[in-house]
Amino acid sequence: MAEPIFRATYQHQSGIHRRTRSAILEAAQSLVNDFGLHHTNMIDIADRAQVSRASLYNHFRDKNEIFIALLESEVNRIAALAKVSGSRAESLYFISKEISTHGALRSALEHDPAAIAIALSSREHDLWIRIYRHLAEIFASDAVGVGMIVRWLLGQVTAPLSEEHSKLQADRLIRALS
Repeated sequence: MAEPIFRATYQHQSGIHRRTRSAILEAAQSLVNDFGLHHTNMIDIADRAQVSRASLYNHFRDKNEIFIALLESEVNRIAALAKVSGSRAESLYFISKEISTHGALRSALEHDPAAIAIALSSREHDLWIRIYRHLAEIFASDAVGVGMIVRWLLGQVTAPLSEEHSKLQADRLIRALS
């Protein structure tokens, strides 16, 4: 009889853990959108997420860890949506559009260009490995093709294209990879 009670308690606690983590990440993204990473602090994140500071620190050691978790969350979200697009060109265009119009990314570029430069150049980080794997799966491409896609998308971070140019270039890049 104790087993079902234990399982129910664990599931309840696990659900609370996920909701708290989600609230923290949503609050952090909102604050980065509004003020940039540099001007966002752990106390503001806890307050906006409506969680205790102890709870915040149980989930994340510091602001950098939250930043990485935000990036991972966004990469996974964008990859999942790109995987269900109708074609490889549509997937690439979707990813490009998400990067070009992402509020937190735009704010971080404006307020925290050094942090973005570090994030974009840390190719050995687990996040980059995950990005390469997602892109290889989405576009069924080898390392050379994924490298071309990554370089094109990196350009979207610092110099976003118009929707029209993004669509045209995504189509052309996919044709070149075929």
